[in-house]
Amino acid sequence: MNLRKQIAVISLSLFTITSLASGQTNSQTCANNQSIVGTWVVTRHGADCSTGNQLGPDFPALMTFNQGGTLNAYAIPPNGSTPANSSPEYGTWGRTGPHSFRFRDISLGYDGNGAFTGSAIVKAVVTLGANGDSFTYKATIDFYDASGNLQFSICGGATGKRF
Repeated sequence: MNLRKQIAVISLSLFTITSLASGQTNSQTCANNQSIVGTWVVTRHGADCSTGNQLGPDFPALMTFNQGGTLNAYAIPPNGSTPANSSPEYGTWGRTGPHSFRFRDISLGYDGNGAFTGSAIVKAVVTLGANGDSFTYKATIDFYDASGNLQFSICGGATGKRF
């Protein structure tokens, strides 16, 4: 092997090792909970939009914030809904500060016969706890009919713990 090829192979090897080490550092940052990426067990509730006071009972949800900015969530609120009446939630998220994030997701609703009845869009501001293993958020939820017309909006709040 000539000298040029040896230098190219050594350079490529060093670049690969540096890239892997850099990727490991990024993984460690996530492992040290500096990110919202991961699956969370969440307790949600409705809230008075003016005062922020809780309205109605808590209900559980699961949320997964995927690397790359997408999210999936699932919950059945205590309003008479059943799993057959609501789709999972799908959306996007982004970082807005060192421990703050925002997300927006949508779920679809159906009646007892399976006909589409409309959608709900959740918009929230999330604050990650100091240790990175918990969060809180405040949300606005907009409800639309099957034609896409806004019917009403409510507020909500939640706490989450990393799974």
